[in-house]
Amino acid sequence: MSRCIFEGGGLRMRGIAQRGLKYRVAVMINGLLVTLMLVSCGMNEAKTPEQWFEFTWSGLAGCDTLTFRGLAALQRGNERGLEESLSYTGRLQEHRELSIRAEPAQNHAGNLSGRLQTAGLSEPKGWEAKLRFENGNWLVQSDDPDALLQGVVRLNPLDQLEEIRMAAKKTITSESGAARGTKVLRIEMDPAEATMRLKDRLLSEMELTREGGFTRLERVPAEHREQLRGELSKIWAAGNDQLNAMLEQMNAKVVYHLTIDRKSGLPARLTSETTLDYLSTQGVPQREVLHTDNRFEGYK
Repeated sequence: MSRCIFEGGGLRMRGIAQRGLKYRVAVMINGLLVTLMLVSCGMNEAKTPEQWFEFTWSGLAGCDTLTFRGLAALQRGNERGLEESLSYTGRLQEHRELSIRAEPAQNHAGNLSGRLQTAGLSEPKGWEAKLRFENGNWLVQSDDPDALLQGVVRLNPLDQLEEIRMAAKKTITSESGAARGTKVLRIEMDPAEATMRLKDRLLSEMELTREGGFTRLERVPAEHREQLRGELSKIWAAGNDQLNAMLEQMNAKVVYHLTIDRKSGLPARLTSETTLDYLSTQGVPQREVLHTDNRFEGYK
């Protein structure tokens, strides 16, 4: 009788001890999880703005597929209204293949469309560029030189992020007041470097304008071709001289705001403001400001 009692008591004691051990283990595990969460949060907070950028860039570099949608608006002088704007979308596939489609934004389409039609350059369905990432650059997959497509390519936010990463000089700071679950970085490019980079692009696009004009000239009847070739050369030379004169006095200021999703570490939004100050051909100070706003989604 006593043996059964003692054995029964021992079983109960072992059961209680086991339950106590399980409880202590559960408490320890929960405590460890909380500690890991706090450490993780602490590590996130401990990142410098530069480390945050590298962190999100690394995550972006590992994505094979994503989409973005954006709006670009150009403002000239001190006018309050935005003169011209484009809406555009992009899709990245297989990590290196990118397509961008742009068209005049609906609320400002009339002004921009009218300017393009006057110049004989309008395409009612917009413009679409196919690009491939090679050796650190996004290259247009087309043999037809087209300055308009190059302008569309300049809106590529993936290229903008690549430029930020490769810039020799830049200032990255954290913005306060970011929405819950996000981190916002303010990135100001070095003015001298930004000016030089933009000058190179504009001169390259000017050269593409010449190449594109001569390419289209081949469609003109042979008896008129030589005369038109001479006229086209004179027009382009005059425009190129004007561009170079303006670029000599041009200064650029480029500021980005990058919103990062803290949970995924990936870019959620990228905005930019590019301010150009230059002298007109009459020597009058001019200012143009280009705003872009990109939203990213569909990461895989």
